[in-house]
Amino acid sequence: FALSACSTHTQLTSGNDYLSRSKVFSGDAFISSSPEIDAQIRSIAAVEPNLQFPARIGLARIDKGRLSNASADELMIWSDLAARLGPQTGEFVPVSPFIASMVRPQTYNAKRDNTVDDIRRASARQHLDYVLVYEITNVSDYESNALALADLTILGMFVVPGRNVKVDSTASAILLDVRNGYPYGTASAFADANSIATARAARDKRQNLSTRTDLKATENLSAKIETLFQDLRTELSAKR
Repeated sequence: FALSACSTHTQLTSGNDYLSRSKVFSGDAFISSSPEIDAQIRSIAAVEPNLQFPARIGLARIDKGRLSNASADELMIWSDLAARLGPQTGEFVPVSPFIASMVRPQTYNAKRDNTVDDIRRASARQHLDYVLVYEITNVSDYESNALALADLTILGMFVVPGRNVKVDSTASAILLDVRNGYPYGTASAFADANSIATARAARDKRQNLSTRTDLKATENLSAKIETLFQDLRTELSAKR
């Protein structure tokens, strides 16, 4: 496994301060050429941070674009993170897809509607203060190596490792305020693995490596999330 290019970013800036720095939004005589877009920007930017600890923090996993249940192994990783952060940060609660289905509007369309909105609605019903939304994706491939000529024989396809198998997994997350959607921070982490396999076993090997690298990427992500929360708590203390 390898870990590279991991990153975190935090945000606690004021929407009112941001808007007041522009003539377009401060009421001066300056006229914008795009008043409709300006109104949208004003609405989007006019959000204030309201971060407080300890808190009830949701864990929402996105899989194939929809809210899903985390695996037992992933939940163990997040449980370990909660233990490291301690009660001063709060408790972590999985966001339930079943509750999300209960509070969806009747006009909900899975292909059209925003998954993050779906997660925020479920988090609100569970009375969560913030929600950590995360997603894991991977790219996998296998190609022939110098031993692939053995595939031309009957036994070679079963016993000679003529395929190089490679998997790259990416885990990314964003911490949102459930009540107003304020983004407090983002984090990302990576993991990869390489192996060899016979022609017959290459697909199964690729699946096995994908499972392992996805879990490793989640573990790496939890370390970045720990840093994210520590940085946010430090910034909050500095503001007081």
